[in-house]
Amino acid sequence: MQRQALSFLLVVLAVAGLARPLLGANPPVTPSISVDAEGKVMATPDLARLTLQVETQAATAAAAAQANAPQADRLLQALQKILGADDQIRTLGYRLIPVHSYKDKSAPSEIKAYRAVHRLAVKVLDVARLGQVIDTALTNGASQVEGPFWGHTRLEELQRQAAVNALEKARRLAETLAQAAGLKIKGVDQISTGIRFIAPRGSGQTFLAAKAAAPTPIEVGEEEIRAYLQAVFLVTP
Repeated sequence: MQRQALSFLLVVLAVAGLARPLLGANPPVTPSISVDAEGKVMATPDLARLTLQVETQAATAAAAAQANAPQADRLLQALQKILGADDQIRTLGYRLIPVHSYKDKSAPSEIKAYRAVHRLAVKVLDVARLGQVIDTALTNGASQVEGPFWGHTRLEELQRQAAVNALEKARRLAETLAQAAGLKIKGVDQISTGIRFIAPRGSGQTFLAAKAAAPTPIEVGEEEIRAYLQAVFLVTP
């Protein structure tokens, strides 16, 4: 009985050894076409961001800070009167910086004054009022205004539209190539995407404090949202 069991075990091992090369063989390669495509949508930004700066300078740090506080408060109160319910304003940072004087290159510098800098971020959802916001800031304590930096409240939707547009272009290109090779598209194997913005010209300007003779004109313009896509399509004869 033991001899029969041993013989049976040897036969099983022999069959397994013969089958091993078949199990380790590479699977057949499925024909495919890899294509790159770009899709884009045009949209007008419906929100804008500004960076405001209130800067004061005095002989001492305390004096610079004391001069900065009421000026920043005046700016905040003026903006809060014209900003909408969904607009936002917040402090980005506050710095107190010594101003050095260099009388002689060989001698150490001396502190001649102190500068207090209060930076604020403003988000405006009604971009038509952006010029009014800039003018109000410049005439109520802001020493510098940076922007506008455009944005979209429908950003995810626009990104999806651009990606779908890119996929449609990729499929058309793959179908053309497959037809030229005498093949047909069977399905999609892989998709990888990337999305970026093309900002309109004129964004990111800096306005220095001055009383303008006329309201500041702001042209919003359209913005491109582009999606870059690589897709692999399976093909069949």
